[in-house]
Amino acid sequence: MRQLFDPDRVLRSEAEWRLLLGGLVESLSAFTGVRFEPTSWFVGDDRPDYACATNRVDIRGSVNPTLRLDACGVVCVTVNFGEAAWASCDLLLFVSGRRVRGPGGPDFVLLLCSEAGWLSRGWMLDDTGEWESHTTDARWTGA
Repeated sequence: MRQLFDPDRVLRSEAEWRLLLGGLVESLSAFTGVRFEPTSWFVGDDRPDYACATNRVDIRGSVNPTLRLDACGVVCVTVNFGEAAWASCDLLLFVSGRRVRGPGGPDFVLLLCSEAGWLSRGWMLDDTGEWESHTTDARWTGA
C-alpha cells in the first residue's frame, strides 16, 4: 500500500495501474465484506510531461442477493507528482437495478483509503451532481 501513496515521480504503466487498483478492490472487499468485481477500467500509462496521474476502475458487488441489493461505484487513485497521492471510492446502492439513496436523501457512500487502510466517511450528498444521472445500474452492467 505504501508504494501506492508515494507522490514521487514513479511512472507506472497501464498494467501496473491495473495491478494496484485490483489490490485496492480486493482490500475494499475485505473491509466491507462485499465481494467487488471490476466492470471496466480507465487506466493508462503515466506520461512524463504530466503533473498528475488519475486512474480508476468501476466496481460492482452484491450486498444482498435475496433483496437484489447491489453496490456499484468507482475506485479512483490520483497522484500529484511530488506533492500527494490519494485513493477513494464512491459507492451507490441499487435495488433491482434502480438507484436508492441513504436515510434522509444522501446520494452515495464515500470511502477513503490511506496507508492504514479503508475508512468510511458515510453517506454524502452529491454536491457536484456527478452521480445525478445514474438512476439505474446500467453503467456497471454494460447495458
